[in-house]
Amino acid sequence: MSECRTLTNFTGNAVATLLIGKWTNEIDLDVARATLSGQNRFDELALEPDVHGTSTSTDAARPADGDKVAVI
Repeated sequence: MSECRTLTNFTGNAVATLLIGKWTNEIDLDVARATLSGQNRFDELALEPDVHGTSTSTDAARPADGDKVAVI
């Protein structure tokens, strides 16, 4: 049953993404068609390095050495 819910959720999200992209003219339909047909394959190695790098914002939220931390 959970697989059916997952598939339904994924399909709904995919369709909604395409519809909203079409309505707001933010989607390139030629690229979308090529990607969905398998002509335009995803290449993870072609991506730029993570623009966030190693997050300093989460490091700032971590306690420094010697800080007291409440354990619940």
